[in-house]
Amino acid sequence: MRRQCLLLMLSSLGLGACGGLDNEPFREGTVRGRLTEFDPAVALVSVVGAPDVRSGVDAQGRFTLKGVPAGPAELFVLATEDKAARVPLTVQGGQSVDVPDVAPRAAGMFFLKLHARGSLKVTDAKASVDGTPIEAASLDDRSPRRLGPLPEGCYGLSISAPGFVSTALLGCVDAGKQTALNVELVPEESYVQQGCARTGCADDSHCAPDGCCVECVDDSHCSASEACSGFRCEASFP
Repeated sequence: MRRQCLLLMLSSLGLGACGGLDNEPFREGTVRGRLTEFDPAVALVSVVGAPDVRSGVDAQGRFTLKGVPAGPAELFVLATEDKAARVPLTVQGGQSVDVPDVAPRAAGMFFLKLHARGSLKVTDAKASVDGTPIEAASLDDRSPRRLGPLPEGCYGLSISAPGFVSTALLGCVDAGKQTALNVELVPEESYVQQGCARTGCADDSHCAPDGCCVECVDDSHCSASEACSGFRCEASFP
């Protein structure tokens, strides 16, 4: 009986030791592959949902991604300014996966135009395509910006700007085409209360004495055939 108890105790200790093993190397794997077409100045391979796991390519278009989370994954491939690809695969922890040669296809683009509710001025905005390395900074309400290239499909976008509520939306792109996104940013109440003398107004608006951005303050802000009435340009009749 004493011998049986001793064996059970040793068995329990052994299981505890196994549970204490470092399993970290088995939670990640390595992915290798090659692009059949690429621009060295643009080419980048990352993992959808983990854009910081990324790799450039060598002179032959080869790439190596280390630290890829084990399990189902998808590569996000930027090849040239107008070609990209997404490659699904399964990563085995602690192992290396060689993917077949990747042939990039015609990519799509988002054409992003920002404007603010209340015609406030938008500056220093940022936009990113969720789960990818595609991002842009220093956006404003004056100059639309292209976001891409993007393989055909649907993506979440996140947009933020000082003084405005962060915005999330979904957009889809087709191969070789551009998708226009007109995004309205909603100002924070505390930002609105500062008044347009401090926040500024969009280029097609003017700052009224009450602190709001309006279409016009006087007739000089309207065309020759219009007059400013109630802060709006309206047709004038002789």
